[in-house]
Amino acid sequence: MFVRVKRSVQSGTTYEYLQIVESFRERGRPRQRVLATLGKRDVLVASGAVDGLLQSLAKFSERLRVVEAVRTQGIAARSSKLWGLHWSLVGSGSIKDCLRS
Repeated sequence: MFVRVKRSVQSGTTYEYLQIVESFRERGRPRQRVLATLGKRDVLVASGAVDGLLQSLAKFSERLRVVEAVRTQGIAARSSKLWGLHWSLVGSGSIKDCLRS
């Protein structure tokens, strides 16, 4: 899945809409299906709705939680190989606790 900007020209004015799109194959050929149209891009950006949606989705991403913890808590990131090994041994406890050990 990905987010696409869909442009529409009406009476000489161009409007941009954000859509959530799914890629799939049908009879061996790539296809795309629009799952949702979120709204006009400029309105969503100005209102902060895009940021709110990203923050909400980030709750379900382990990778983004680690990046956010590093950014907001000033934690020094380890190399990806060491981090992966450390995470698999320690489990999903507090990110600060994992990085301190």
